[in-house]
Amino acid sequence: MRLFTDKLANPGFMKAPPHVVEGARRSLAEAEAQRDTVRRLLDGG
Repeated sequence: MRLFTDKLANPGFMKAPPHVVEGARRSLAEAEAQRDTVRRLLDGG
C-alpha cells in the first residue's frame, strides 16, 4: 500500500495522465480492502 500512497503523494506523479493516476487510486483502494478483509479474518470475524 505504501507504494501507492507514496506515488499519489508525489506532485510529479499527479501530472501523469489521468488514467495512470486513477489506476494507482484503484490499486490503493483494492489493497486497503484486502487489508481490511485480512484484519477482519484475523480478528475472528
